[in-house]
Amino acid sequence: MPQNTSRTTPEKLAPWSRGTARMEGANVLVRSFTRLNVYLYSKPPSRTAKRINRAFLNLNIHLYRRSQGRILGRFGRLDAMLITTTGRRTGLSRTNPVGYVYDRGRYYVCAAPGHFDVPGGPRASQPAWYLNLRSDPRATADIGPERVAVTARILEGEERDRMWDRFVAVFPFIAEFQKRVRHRLPVVELTPDDLAPQPL
Repeated sequence: MPQNTSRTTPEKLAPWSRGTARMEGANVLVRSFTRLNVYLYSKPPSRTAKRINRAFLNLNIHLYRRSQGRILGRFGRLDAMLITTTGRRTGLSRTNPVGYVYDRGRYYVCAAPGHFDVPGGPRASQPAWYLNLRSDPRATADIGPERVAVTARILEGEERDRMWDRFVAVFPFIAEFQKRVRHRLPVVELTPDDLAPQPL
């Protein structure tokens, strides 16, 4: 049986200015911001851009913790947390802001890379926090004023697809990554360690 070849590859994508995700109901500012991000993610960041990104990342973490999530705790309809993992190489704590979807006591995050695949150039790589969770699934999550110990599980099959659809519905920009990378974006379930067992 021939394989399905309908999936768009990065080489066949429309230019960034015409390739934004559908964002029904979004205002012109959100649409413009999305178009800008599609452009920025279409090439690997330079050394200077990485330093700027790191500075903004540290500021994001500081403001989130200082305000207990009141600042930078949401992006549009997507809630945000700080996830702290153990570095797979260094063994040191690493903190990153990530968006999440909440469902029945668990938190779901999507591992979007730092840039799209570049046709004829480097491919997108998995984010470090995701690779850390694959190495050690134990982590902590700052969610507003609370800090919660969680255990990660990478979703597969229909379970992954269901939560992916939930994520795209809340944050359509994430769909741009799946159209522009060759690998399937992972969806990770974070279960609080003190979550009571659900009745059968």
